[in-house]
Amino acid sequence: ALHTLAARGLRVPEDVAVVGYDDIEDARYSNPPVTTVSPDKKMIAETAVERLLKRIGSPTPVPGMEIRAPHRLVPRASTMGRQAGDAAE
Repeated sequence: ALHTLAARGLRVPEDVAVVGYDDIEDARYSNPPVTTVSPDKKMIAETAVERLLKRIGSPTPVPGMEIRAPHRLVPRASTMGRQAGDAAE
């Protein structure tokens, strides 16, 4: 995404803020480093396995449910150029 934006003449974060998801290691080493949302992968995996085992072990369908995983925002330079609400120049 950063390469494509640069190729189109857009600057990050001055023109466009970029946010990633999953806090992959490359995000901190890109230029600029990318702000990311870091989910609780351990909780997601444990919940998925628990739900799968319930489905496998149940003779009747297990009802669906909404599960919200904890997450944290990891701010980096890709969103640090402008404040929310700033007008474009």
